[in-house]
Amino acid sequence: MTTTLSAEELAPQRDFICGAWSTPQNDLGADLTDPNTGAVLQRQLQTGTADVDRAVAAAAALHAAGTWRNTPVPTRIAVLRRTADLLAERAGDIARHDAINTGVVVSVTDLFAQGLSDAMCAAADHLQADPGDRDAAEPGRPVRLRRLPWGPVAVIAPWNAPSFIVAKKTAFALAAGAPVIAKPSNWAPASSALVAEAIQQAVAEAGLPPEIFQLVHGGREVGQQLAADPRVRALSFTGGRAAGVAVAHAAATDCKALQLELGSNNPAIVRADADIDATADALVAGFTKLNGQWCESPGSVAVVAARHAELIDALLDRLRAIPLGHSLDPEAVMGPQAHHDQYQHVSRAVAKLSAAGGVVHSVTRVPDAGFFHAPVVIDGAPTELAVDEIFGPVLTVHRVADDAEALALANSRSTGLAGYVFGTDLDEAMALGGELTCGEVKINGTSVLDLVPDSTQGFWGASGVGCHGDAELLQFFRGARIVGVDRPGLPI
Repeated sequence: MTTTLSAEELAPQRDFICGAWSTPQNDLGADLTDPNTGAVLQRQLQTGTADVDRAVAAAAALHAAGTWRNTPVPTRIAVLRRTADLLAERAGDIARHDAINTGVVVSVTDLFAQGLSDAMCAAADHLQADPGDRDAAEPGRPVRLRRLPWGPVAVIAPWNAPSFIVAKKTAFALAAGAPVIAKPSNWAPASSALVAEAIQQAVAEAGLPPEIFQLVHGGREVGQQLAADPRVRALSFTGGRAAGVAVAHAAATDCKALQLELGSNNPAIVRADADIDATADALVAGFTKLNGQWCESPGSVAVVAARHAELIDALLDRLRAIPLGHSLDPEAVMGPQAHHDQYQHVSRAVAKLSAAGGVVHSVTRVPDAGFFHAPVVIDGAPTELAVDEIFGPVLTVHRVADDAEALALANSRSTGLAGYVFGTDLDEAMALGGELTCGEVKINGTSVLDLVPDSTQGFWGASGVGCHGDAELLQFFRGARIVGVDRPGLPI
């Protein structure tokens, strides 16, 4: 299938500040390109320092006035549900823009786009269940326990799931009663404007101030400005470790609430009793999903030596059958890497492991143009070099003697977002999975979705700060305040 996209068809980068749309002032000196062809689509733009300051000042003034946090809970819920409806109407356009900005095939970005409405409704449901105000009074002694927004919130989103992160984090911050300033990645800004339009319309229809939600653009400089501004009282960042650490340093000076979801080289353990066919299906689906560009992708496999050759053969059989294609092709299973820098990053990581003695298996046909990188299995690379997250379609495989050696290898990393265990004895697999130092461990599967509706997942080790269960996300944006008449006659 041949699909073309012109610069005019990609949504322009637009700031939404103080109720007005405008074009970001600064040129970042790099292009947004079509990853399927390498064709230039737009320049990357960045919001000016003064405009970012203006957005923060407006959010701080709105919070100080109490306009949004004191809006009745039923009204806040109605705004979220109306936004959900409007996002559902825009889902097709959002999916298409994300497919171009990220290289992820449209059949997958469409699932994420359809999930935006669910994220808004989930925030509304949690707010309805926990409005944040509880009367804890005793007779004659009033006491109120309240959970209130810390203050203005900054949401900094990554390029691999841009619309979903902006929508979900914003939804729960708005549910908490906080005004939000969102910044998408400079590599994937297009869909965020469509999300912003939906939020803007829902806010306007409710007769509320537009400063409840604002949108800015840019790279590291804008992220640092938001993180360092003391008027921003909570910040949620999803992205790479280096950028996350820089954000944490900037945010530390005023001790703002901080949620960091960073990267991870996620371990997978293949036990001696594993069903190799089912294991290979799950591992290949996992490390090629989102073109390998997702932070919970299985990255490094420990397999008992007796099953090693069988697993390698099964993995390669499945990789031969994967159709790589244009990210707007509904028949494609895997698309290109998001941009040239990302393609080069993956290529260098593979070359480094190959030079160190790893055997690189690459058996998937790749289109001639664009930033397509074949999924590769690297066998026998030194384990000390297979520690860092590659964030691409690369799976390293390592022989181990038994479960104990596999567990030691898996837990030797500093990161811990996700882990995977494969085995037919579920009790043994569950017990082994429970020893992995990861926030979420899946047995015999590698899906993106949560294990249960009320799931939570901690960011262990250097994978970040906090967690991302829905209930915890709402509480992250709120602080506790108890007000009441003191107990009489206390001894101290």
